[in-house]
Amino acid sequence: MKKTLTCLCLILLLFACKKDKNVVTPPVVPPVVVVTGPEFTEVKLEAKNNTGKITADVALTADGTNLKGYTPGTTESHSFVLTFKVRDAASTVKIGDVTQVSGVTVNDFTKPATYTITDSKGVSKNYTVSIYNFTGLPIFNITTSGPVVSKDDYVTGSLKVNTNGLFEQTTNDIALQIKGRGNSTWDMPKKPYRLKFNSKAKLLGLASAKNWVLLANYSDKTLMRNYIADGVAQSLNGDFTPHGIFVEVVMNGQYVGTYLLTEQVEVNADRVNITEMKASDNSGAALTGGYLLELDQRLDETNWFRTAANIPFTIKSPDNASPAQIDYIKTYIQDTENAIFGANFADPVNGYAKYINTDSFINWFLVNELFKNQDAANFSSMYYYKDRNGKLGMGPAWDFDLGAGNVDYSDATNPTGWWVRTGPWFNRLFQDPAFAAKVKARWEYLKANGIPAMYKSIDDTQVYLTLPAKENFTKWNILGQYVWPNPVVLGTYPREVAQLKQWLTLRVAWLDTNL
Repeated sequence: MKKTLTCLCLILLLFACKKDKNVVTPPVVPPVVVVTGPEFTEVKLEAKNNTGKITADVALTADGTNLKGYTPGTTESHSFVLTFKVRDAASTVKIGDVTQVSGVTVNDFTKPATYTITDSKGVSKNYTVSIYNFTGLPIFNITTSGPVVSKDDYVTGSLKVNTNGLFEQTTNDIALQIKGRGNSTWDMPKKPYRLKFNSKAKLLGLASAKNWVLLANYSDKTLMRNYIADGVAQSLNGDFTPHGIFVEVVMNGQYVGTYLLTEQVEVNADRVNITEMKASDNSGAALTGGYLLELDQRLDETNWFRTAANIPFTIKSPDNASPAQIDYIKTYIQDTENAIFGANFADPVNGYAKYINTDSFINWFLVNELFKNQDAANFSSMYYYKDRNGKLGMGPAWDFDLGAGNVDYSDATNPTGWWVRTGPWFNRLFQDPAFAAKVKARWEYLKANGIPAMYKSIDDTQVYLTLPAKENFTKWNILGQYVWPNPVVLGTYPREVAQLKQWLTLRVAWLDTNL
């Protein structure tokens, strides 16, 4: 009997083990999580509660606790009624100490407003609500006494600045004169402009000045080549690099596009910060500076000269240089060129280093060679300066709309090959091993710092310009059209930006190998 029971138990045990292998473990059902706490479930501007300001409801989008809304049209308006719903019906909503009633309370959204929701349990949560006009960029409303049809003759007018809450602007109604600017860019449908204020004024946080520039960037369909190049120059501490701020421009009530506001290249304590010469500075140390020059094949200044190597220089400042001043700077430039091409040019005491600020030249070279800037190969927009008792420097780096491959009539379209380096002065300077070594060391610095920042800036700027680009290319429907001198037509804004980034990536790789 005991043996029989033992066998029976073993059989049952084996059977049970085999059966267990086929048992399917039931799925684990996660517990239901009930979202509680203070929270907006819907936020919008309703047209019925904002009569005369919007004609259709505007839904706000959320990025965490940051809520943003964009009102259509360029009309300035910052006072709105917000309509909202909260998760806990017993919650209170306040801005500071003021209780907010959905669809009723009027608020000023000149700057972002902080809403505090406190639920029935006393738990609070803050939301930052930003309401922007149009695309969210600052809006320049320019009114003129007549059409701006010349880059020689100013037209009187005024500028009203809608900062969209992004900048401090103490002066919002500025009397000015305006004219066209540029060379080939002036002949394009979207015009660039030069602004001249009647009195110095700060603009969007930039230092006080009279003269400003609005770059149209019509042929640069990324809208950002100048902006990105300026960032690279700033990462190198390039001399007198300008700042760029994207703005929307409305002229006499008509939207004309997204522009880049930047400083005029001029002698000024906050621009090209060198000594401003007087007409009487004709001898001694006073005669030695400061001078602002441009290598410019167009020779469109009153005073200009050519070197023995046939390099054309125009004198930008002083505006009305005296014969003694012209003779001095012409002689200094020729002495510089003679030293560069002299037999002992690499001598650290009596060679080119006696005349030029080598670090300044290298910083300027790297940003222009990186972008393979079309005009920087001895054509135009190549600025030089000489301060009082100082050496010749290069800067600011300027004019990159035809850089980074945006040209179809020269080898600058390709991300490989030298460009600026083959210019007569740089070609000679690179024959000095000490100069070449300094360039390489500075490149390593740029590669570790400015270039990663450049890629990030391209990505960030694309996001920042999403709405502006949409409006700009609605006004100027050119994404699917050839615009001189585009090498490719890509059809969409994201593709244009992707092509810019790809070109620069290939360029960086080539330079890294060849430097």
